[in-house]
Parts: sequence; C-alpha cells; structure tokens
Amino acid sequence: MVLVFGHRGAMGYAPENTIPSFRLAVEMGVDGVELDVHMTRDGEVVVIHDFTVDRTTNGNGYVRDLTLEQVKRLDAGAKFGGKWRGVSVPTLEEVFREFGRRIKYKIEIKRGSDYYPGIERKVVELIRRYGVDAQVISFDYDALSNVRAIDRDIEVGIIFIGRISWFIDIAKKLNAQWLHPSQDLIDERGVELAHRLGLRVGAWTVNDEERARYLMSIGVDDITSNYPDRILRVTRAGKAI
Repeated sequence: MVLVFGHRGAMGYAPENTIPSFRLAVEMGVDGVELDVHMTRDGEVVVIHDFTVDRTTNGNGYVRDLTLEQVKRLDAGAKFGGKWRGVSVPTLEEVFREFGRRIKYKIEIKRGSDYYPGIERKVVELIRRYGVDAQVISFDYDALSNVRAIDRDIEVGIIFIGRISWFIDIAKKLNAQWLHPSQDLIDERGVELAHRLGLRVGAWTVNDEERARYLMSIGVDDITSNYPDRILRVTRAGKAI
C-alpha cells in the first residue's frame, strides 16, 4: 500500500506548515503530513520551512533570533490570501495536540545542533511524549546521527537529490529505515535495490497524477504532495482495480 503525505499540509490550497493546512490535508484523507521544524531563541520547536520568517509571514528575521512570543505575533496566512489572515506559526507540540495519533508525521529537521543546540533531543522528546507515529528526516545527516544516538529505534529517513544507489552507504551508517530521493530521479532499479536491502522509498514532491501512477507501479512506499487530493485519487483508484 502506498502512503500519501501532505507536503507542509495541503500547501497547494492553504498556507504551508499551518494548522489549517494540516487540517485540510487530514480532511482529504492523507495517511500523514510532512512538516519542517526550526527553533526559536528561547528553545521552542516551531513549524516553519525557512530559516527566516520573511517569505511566509508578515515579519522578518531569523527564527533563531526571535522568541516564541515574537513568532506567535506574526501572520502566517495573509500572504497566501485574505481568507487565511490571522493564522499563526504553530509549535510542533501544538500540531501533536491537534492531530495526535490520528495521522503519521514526517518531521524534517532543517538544521541540527550545530545551529539549533539540542533541537534533536527536543523533537524526539515530543514524539515520545505524545506517542505519535513519526519519522525524523533531514538533509543534515549529522542531525540524523544525533537523533539516532538519542533513540535507537525511532524511524529515520535521509533526504537527497540523486540516485538511490549513491546514498545506500549513508543510510546504512545511520541505521535509517527510509530513503527520500527527489521524485524525478527515482527509477525501478533504485527502488528494487532499496527494497532488497530492507529500505523503504518515499518520493517528494509529486503533484502530477501520471507521475504518481508510474511511481506506484515501480513500488515506492509513500508519496508526498502539495496537492494530496490528486495523489489520493490515484492511490484509491489503484486499490479499486
């Protein structure tokens, strides 16, 4: 069964990485959501994609230079459209409180402890506290190594742009369970190799239904999309055949 994840919620339809975006994805029927985390100056894990608040809110500055109170004052919805005015940047804990164990989570740590001291431990502790089905993913493999040192069993996935075969050794070193290559570089041979070695493959970011059909046909394990309803149409049709 191919799982479907909403990329930053349902970011094609709602302001990314916000509670309304995640809520919309859940209403569409996703298996889970992908989200990104950074840490504020006072050590709170917040859900936002960029290192700065400039692109997605009405504020400016680096997340790590702002307190949670300052981040919470920002409007994370108005730039997407007037109907979303007043939506705030959520904390990771707020997301877990809202959706709990109803869905799965892919939590991308954008940068590890060299930039955000202790972020890996804070993320792992929140996952443990709420008992959610969560996978920690990152381009920062040092961050994933830190996660693995804190918790030997938590699911870990490496993100990369390249052929699957190029990253097998890194996955083994990290004892990762998942490979997350850019979807345009996934082929049948790579998926077969990953599966033979006991690794699962997640494709990002897939917004085209025809591409989703192809990826399903070669055996990818999950698909992340800005428009999860499109991909759900494909996966549901596949189940009906």
